[in-house]
Amino acid sequence: MLDLLEAYGFFGLQHGSAVLLGLLRSKILATTLGPFGVGIFSQANAFFTLLQGFFILGLGGSLTKMIAEAYAREDYERLNQTILTVLLAYGLIGVTFVSACAVFAQPLARFTFNDTAYLSYVVIVALTAFAWLHYQEMLIIFRGLMQWRESSLVAILGNTINLVIMLICILLWDVWGAVLSLLLSQVVSFLLAFWLLIRSTSQRHPIRFWKAKPQWHILRSLVDFAGPLTVMNLLGTVLYLTIRSQIIRQLGAEANGLYQAAYAVSYAYMGFVNTAVWGYGIPKLSSLKEKVGEVVHIQNNSLRLGWLTMVPFTIALLAGREIWIPLLFSSAFLSVAPLFIWQLMGDVIFFVRMNILISMVPLEKMRNYFFEGAPPSPLWTAFSVFFLSRWGVAAVIFGYFLINLLFLVFDLTVQSRCQWLSVASG
Repeated sequence: MLDLLEAYGFFGLQHGSAVLLGLLRSKILATTLGPFGVGIFSQANAFFTLLQGFFILGLGGSLTKMIAEAYAREDYERLNQTILTVLLAYGLIGVTFVSACAVFAQPLARFTFNDTAYLSYVVIVALTAFAWLHYQEMLIIFRGLMQWRESSLVAILGNTINLVIMLICILLWDVWGAVLSLLLSQVVSFLLAFWLLIRSTSQRHPIRFWKAKPQWHILRSLVDFAGPLTVMNLLGTVLYLTIRSQIIRQLGAEANGLYQAAYAVSYAYMGFVNTAVWGYGIPKLSSLKEKVGEVVHIQNNSLRLGWLTMVPFTIALLAGREIWIPLLFSSAFLSVAPLFIWQLMGDVIFFVRMNILISMVPLEKMRNYFFEGAPPSPLWTAFSVFFLSRWGVAAVIFGYFLINLLFLVFDLTVQSRCQWLSVASG
């Protein structure tokens, strides 16, 4: 439990600063660009989210698992081979997808922004995803080695510098500058993480990946394990971008900006949940995968601690939304305030679902993970698009809550049945 508290403490500090800086970023965007500019920028950000799934191809979870397992066995030869193999593979993947985005920039701009005038944004965001890819590998190494301090320090410093970069770029080039700041921010974050890995972490652990040789069997192991994660990530990001694109097509960029106000706040604090689950849960559970009882114990402690952290915060957000929305955005975004209750309730339910599903990854129960985790995204998309013309942005937010609620019932039913079968077979 003390290890969990330490990790959550660093993640809490990291995401506390991320929330603060993210809200400052939202305020800057809202006051300088207005709903239309925020809608265009958020669409570029949604396209960035889509490319993240394509670039990383689900290798993040499997890479964290393999690094944690090698570290637990003190097999540093395999650890260094894994790092180098994935670094080279990511380089090849990144170049391939950046080239594809440059070639197909015009149709991608039409799909994302409904306007080919934004094709330069497509190329910028593709380069952003390439820089982000290598930054994520650095963070995965820190987390696989259970170096919570280094992971949090890089994120805090990077977020602070990135806010300054964004402000300067917006003042110089408006919306185009805001999109450009995404690229510059990821480059700075990668350089910070790489410097810390070489100057600090590699001094305490025998990490010398530049002296290792890439191994094809490591890459095959990663790909075999990452298949379900890749499908889920790509499916989720493609469908999320589809929802955002439909908002622009049916309701306009202003409506997309209003939805961004609800999503941005949710994304800010849900980032803590995501980092805690994948940053702590995957490496810790991977190192204990032979001890199923301990895995369940850690999962339950994580759920309890998350509830104590998340629920009071969401209640405070809901109670004060009429105050902080004008403060953090502007009064033009107040029309989305009544919908926040459904967004926040959906987040709480999603958090519970994540904790139910996460133990399946290190235990390599990928079939269960896929069939419980994949269906919500297409159902949410279908619900949102079908009711968008009738209910507006409310269809997207309420659909997020409703689909998560239905699948929470499904997850609990499946988990209870699996436990009953385990007891019966025992």
